[in-house]
Amino acid sequence: MTHLWIVDIEASGLSPNSYPIEVGLYNGQKAYHSLIIPEESWCHWSLKAEAMHGIPRKALFEQGKPITVVAKELNQLLGTTVVYSDHEDWDGFWLKRLFSAVNIAPNFRVADISELLNNETMSIYVTTLNTLSKRKGHQAHRALNDAHIIHGAISRALT
Repeated sequence: MTHLWIVDIEASGLSPNSYPIEVGLYNGQKAYHSLIIPEESWCHWSLKAEAMHGIPRKALFEQGKPITVVAKELNQLLGTTVVYSDHEDWDGFWLKRLFSAVNIAPNFRVADISELLNNETMSIYVTTLNTLSKRKGHQAHRALNDAHIIHGAISRALT
């Protein structure tokens, strides 16, 4: 399933003022991960969200990349492909914030994984995702880790 890209994004919170702080992509062979330095006007920070993903805001400035760099890298890596998300509404919202902030249009489109799955395959996906999420060493709510397990669960469901 190397043609199937999965995206996962961690954010500063779950509000209209939230913004992307980490992006992870995986297609079975290639992976992309980056923390994102917030734009100056991005100030919303939820301590509840930080407790879930474990990324302190300070780490974004110390280890992140500027939003322009992240937007260009995503476009270069993904081209015009469709990228799948298990929460297209939120991940799409945060990607739109990222690209709008730097006035760059994304080349790719984000779609929900439900476009790939029917009732039977969705059941296999959910069961596999739960199993993979419980594996030793899996750190939930980190973008690349979550993209890996979502990809694994979808691959299992579709084979």
